Amino acid sequence: SALPIINKQKQNQANNLAKLALETAKSKSNAHEAIERFFLINDSTTIAVEVPVYLTNDDIKYFKDRKFKIDLESYATPITGHIDILQIRNGLIHILDYKPEADKINPIEQLTIYALALASRTKLALRDFKCAWFDENSCFEFFPLHAVYEKK
Repeated sequence: SALPIINKQKQNQANNLAKLALETAKSKSNAHEAIERFFLINDSTTIAVEVPVYLTNDDIKYFKDRKFKIDLESYATPITGHIDILQIRNGLIHILDYKPEADKINPIEQLTIYALALASRTKLALRDFKCAWFDENSCFEFFPLHAVYEKK
């Protein structure tokens, strides 16, 4: 379970791009793929979509040894997933997840795991990552570091 954090709801470019992309989707079942493809083709900050990530026992131990508050005992390792959209902008690596009805869910733990996994693989600091989930109406952003590390 993550530390309590404030995730900010906002409207931004992700919402606008999602609206446009949904117009190109042939069906609701095609929405996810249409949005990812649209971002990759039309957004200059998007560098990849469907990025596979994994977090091993050694990764978890590494973060715990550095006083990160992560409770992943209920997961079988390696923990695997796919980052929907990966962007680089404003000096940060952005992990974006398209979630229909974004205002009704809270994938902070999922996105934090993705950030930890990518930080571990790339050897970049977790402070260099920002996560968000969005749909065509809302976008919620947070810093994954704040979910796992308490400021002293």
